Amino acid sequence: MAIPNPTFARYPSFQEFLAKTKGKDNAPSFTNLFSVRFVSPKMLQSDRVADGFVGPVQENPPSSRLDVNQNNDLNWLLDYYADTVNLPSKQITTSQTPYVGSPFKYATNTAYSQISINFRMPRSQYSRNYFERWTTMMASDSEQYTRYYEDYVCPRMMIYKWERGGGGLAVTDPELIRAIRESGNADVLLARKYQLTGCWELRNLYPYNIGSVQLNNQNAQTMTLSVGFYYERYRFYTADQFDTDTINYLTVGTNLDDVTTQSTSNNQSVLETIVNAALTLTGIA
Repeated sequence: MAIPNPTFARYPSFQEFLAKTKGKDNAPSFTNLFSVRFVSPKMLQSDRVADGFVGPVQENPPSSRLDVNQNNDLNWLLDYYADTVNLPSKQITTSQTPYVGSPFKYATNTAYSQISINFRMPRSQYSRNYFERWTTMMASDSEQYTRYYEDYVCPRMMIYKWERGGGGLAVTDPELIRAIRESGNADVLLARKYQLTGCWELRNLYPYNIGSVQLNNQNAQTMTLSVGFYYERYRFYTADQFDTDTINYLTVGTNLDDVTTQSTSNNQSVLETIVNAALTLTGIA
């Protein structure tokens, strides 16, 4: 048998590979340069959260030391001190056809994995205290009660991905100009900012595990803490020129088969006829 469509095969060319990868959009992505942003759960936005009391949720909560929505050190620590992040993964659950012949699998649902983030700890243990209070208020070990789901979940956590270069000119930012001059780089006018290339949005997230930390009297090392999270679902976003109208598939559309038609009614009638006949033969009906 001849090879089908031989003209579709792309001839290997190292020069073409180099030419494509030198572009801004097709250059390889790196695993560093990211930003993690939390939205505080409702129970951590009360005015007395620092005292361990879950007060009523307010529209504009006052400044709280455990509210990452405020512009405080905690907001900064949970972002800049996030050392490593395991990005969420997605798996399509399947089922297999019962037909005679070669079976095949078809999609049935979507399952998401848990994620974990390693945080470097400050001397104050401020960021660890945030997760300790979060889990304690979520499922207290003193009263054996859990809070309402909507109160303890983080409604949204964002993971942003940056890449070197490709952004706006650095001369538009006075702080970057000062940093470039101090580094001795003469190409101030050609320097560019980082480019924001992607975003993962996790919905209804909460910590399920605070990892252990080993202390020792050997050479001093930076303390890190691993925190595991569960979440409901995630969405991935990229630049507009690399995406289409996939946003239409994020929710149930009116054109999907979610109503009963004449054909489905006929199938239901046939099924009821078969069931009634079986019950008659067995003497149950």
